[in-house]
Amino acid sequence: MGKVVGIDLGTTNSLIAALDEGQPWVIPDDDGELLLPSYVGMSDGGQLLVGQTAQRQHAAAPERTVKSIKRHMGTDYTVTLAERNYRPQEISAIILRSLKQRAETVLEDDVIQAVITVPAYFTDAQRQATKEAGEIAGLEVMQILNEPTAAALVFDARAEETENVLVYDLGGGTFDVSIVEITGDVTEVLASHGNNRLGGDDFDRQLQRHLADRFLQAHDTEVPNDAATQARLLQAAEQAKIALSEHAFAPVRVPFLVSKGETALHLDVEIAREDFENLIRPYLKETLEAIDRALSDANMTADDIDRVILVGGSTRIPLVQQLVEAHLLDTPVNSFNPDLCVGLGAALQAGILAGEAIDSILVDVTPHSLGIAVVMDTPMGLMPGVFSTIIPRNSVIPTSQSQVYSTSSDMQETVEVEVFQGENAIARENVPLGNFLVEGLPPKPAGAVDVEVHFDFDLNGILTVTATEKGKGQKNSLVVNDAETGRLSSHELNQAREAISSLFDTPIDASAIAVDATEEE
Repeated sequence: MGKVVGIDLGTTNSLIAALDEGQPWVIPDDDGELLLPSYVGMSDGGQLLVGQTAQRQHAAAPERTVKSIKRHMGTDYTVTLAERNYRPQEISAIILRSLKQRAETVLEDDVIQAVITVPAYFTDAQRQATKEAGEIAGLEVMQILNEPTAAALVFDARAEETENVLVYDLGGGTFDVSIVEITGDVTEVLASHGNNRLGGDDFDRQLQRHLADRFLQAHDTEVPNDAATQARLLQAAEQAKIALSEHAFAPVRVPFLVSKGETALHLDVEIAREDFENLIRPYLKETLEAIDRALSDANMTADDIDRVILVGGSTRIPLVQQLVEAHLLDTPVNSFNPDLCVGLGAALQAGILAGEAIDSILVDVTPHSLGIAVVMDTPMGLMPGVFSTIIPRNSVIPTSQSQVYSTSSDMQETVEVEVFQGENAIARENVPLGNFLVEGLPPKPAGAVDVEVHFDFDLNGILTVTATEKGKGQKNSLVVNDAETGRLSSHELNQAREAISSLFDTPIDASAIAVDATEEE
């Protein structure tokens, strides 16, 4: 029959979890490691590297290694490995395929269905790309689940009364905050906000630039901008960031970073936690503003929050907890398995969807407003390109909503329905999701023909738009799942699936970079 699993496909690390008698657990690899670094690479001999082996290679061979691909999901970005271009979906599929293999080895059964998590503030295109990655990896994606929601699912309120919980999720590449109401077995998301381009990667880059400045001060020489040197410097920044979560100071030593004539120049400095905190404080202030936005959307204040859950590896930074505690005075702040709880929640939701006996009910929301471009009648005349919201952000999903619009011109026989996602009053400033025509309208004066636009939004964030003329019944529809938002065709999906599958026919080489790793040390 096959097993159902939950997968946290992260920017920095990924994991796969399953259920055992209703309890979620993270499936380890052969070495007992729970997390799979979200790195993919090719060895010098053209063999596939995934996880730690690819991560170890990155500093020595960045041109053959991919990291943080999650930040490019939903775009037309490509990377080249072994003379082949890969889309973000395909690189993510390699990570998912590796996790799938891990689970099948441990569970001794096929893994067919999965719930995969994404940041709550992911756009439609990013969600579609994640779903495609699962399909390329050979998985039936049961649901695309918001990460803060998944984390809340495994939170034990331990109280009979309703609790309002704020989930603060700061990972390697994205940030989300969700306001969640937990009543017994019911977890209901009230509001979400976030930033898809804010996370630990940004902190690493800030520290990387700081280290380059320190090197310049010490040697009066700039760090070269070539990929290999910058990758070594970035690796040093990442290691220092991690050390500074536990220590007030962290030594940073990168030997032979630059050659000046016949002289080798080394980076050998000490970084104070205070200096690192000053570098990242502006980013963290943005997260506090997102907290306020989410509270406002939920019609709450800080006093209404009973508990805060910190999720994501970047919440281990001491300043994060300090700022959140100061911003939400007198509210208990807990770190709740920050690296694991999203994947554990995904496994719970997978079990629920598979019909297992789990006492939990999930009510989620859409993070963005959805609507169309319209012509608005103003005192200054007709104004085109105004965004008309049909499904407001933070609406409970699944949902179906509609509005009726009228023609704007005399004898108008065609209307174009342009669909957007966002919060700007000007339609073109939002994210376009697709467009279609309704033709054959009866030729009547402006305003005499009504067209009903109906939006259906499902649990996976897939939007179906239908427009129907109320008289003759002329209609057309658009499934944003199939819109021109970078989605792969069936043929492209099959090609990608075959290409990724062929990579796994060759055993993953865990020792291919032993020489590189030794040289790096």
